[in-house]
Amino acid sequence: MPPADELANLRGIRLPPMETWFWADIGFAVAIGLAAALLAALLLRLVRRPKKPSLRAAALAELAAAKSLPVAERRAAQAALLRRIVRTVEGEDAARATGPAWAATLDRTLGVDLFERRSGRVLVDGLYARELPDDPALDRELDAAVAKVGR
Repeated sequence: MPPADELANLRGIRLPPMETWFWADIGFAVAIGLAAALLAALLLRLVRRPKKPSLRAAALAELAAAKSLPVAERRAAQAALLRRIVRTVEGEDAARATGPAWAATLDRTLGVDLFERRSGRVLVDGLYARELPDDPALDRELDAAVAKVGR
């Protein structure tokens, strides 16, 4: 005769003990170790990477170095620096401009009105003059304009 409660005959399920796999534990540890080593190497590379000076800092340093040159060489160095700044900020096409377009590009890039209407005009079209004026005010204005470069 069956019991009144059919569920009374049920027994709990006994699973066999889980076998641990030796290589699974080692593989997991190796994967964690490799990930930690990769992370440490990346962090070390970020910390030890030499800091590249910003465009502003490099340009100001180059302007300061150019101040010790004679007037003609100083103006040529300043003009070359302005080309590099425009090439970096606005691209190669903008750096190829000449004449009034170059003056407008310089004023727009540096956020000044120095090159189209004021003493910075000598850096646009006056570099080939026989006598270049030694204008300390132009050097100061150029320093101030380059100090505003945002990159």
